[in-house]
Amino acid sequence: MWVVVIILVSALAGPEVHVMRDATYKDEAACKAAIARNVPAKLEARPRQEFEQGLRQYVCVRVGDADVLKGK
Repeated sequence: MWVVVIILVSALAGPEVHVMRDATYKDEAACKAAIARNVPAKLEARPRQEFEQGLRQYVCVRVGDADVLKGK
């Protein structure tokens, strides 16, 4: 299982990480496709500007121990 993680780093406040829990993906390719489909097209003005300036990154991260949730 894979999820999209949003990462921002500020010199004053440090790292900020948000895990998008609303959607999970079966593999990395599906996760990356979701990012390509939605970013930056569906972002509001400020997040879009942060993304375009490289201040906000969207990455795919595999969820550890997800097999436990499936009963494997």
